[in-house]
Amino acid sequence: MTVMELTREFLRTLIKVQSSTGCWEYSGARDAAGYGRIFLAGKEQKAHRIFYEAFVGPIPKGARLKHSLTAVECVGSRCCNPAHVEVKQSFSAVAIAHRICRQGHLIGSDNAVIEHRGDNLLIRCRICRQQTWRNEKRAAAAAKEDSR
Repeated sequence: MTVMELTREFLRTLIKVQSSTGCWEYSGARDAAGYGRIFLAGKEQKAHRIFYEAFVGPIPKGARLKHSLTAVECVGSRCCNPAHVEVKQSFSAVAIAHRICRQGHLIGSDNAVIEHRGDNLLIRCRICRQQTWRNEKRAAAAAKEDSR
């Protein structure tokens, strides 16, 4: 048995197959958005990315995985079935769904900051992000004043 076969067998123990949708529902820890999280090589990663790489192959650099099925057909962020995701190469057409940040601001196309974190994109509230930047700048200035 190869290392990849052992990895696949281990990954299969972390899912429950939904007979109605064919989803592989991840049964381990999840983040705030509902995506499964797996620690691999000392780094926390999204479970559906690990499953895709184990069962399909490597994800191209800079690409992202997007669930291609509707909410009726798939459980969405909890699903790790590689057949339910597609590889997206371009970030130019990132659609920002309207949602609310923790402070209650509406995050839409006019109030969103898209940040690159390695191979991932994070969509953040522009108002909250600007406040964080200001606070960090003030803290740095205060630390500099204190060191004098």
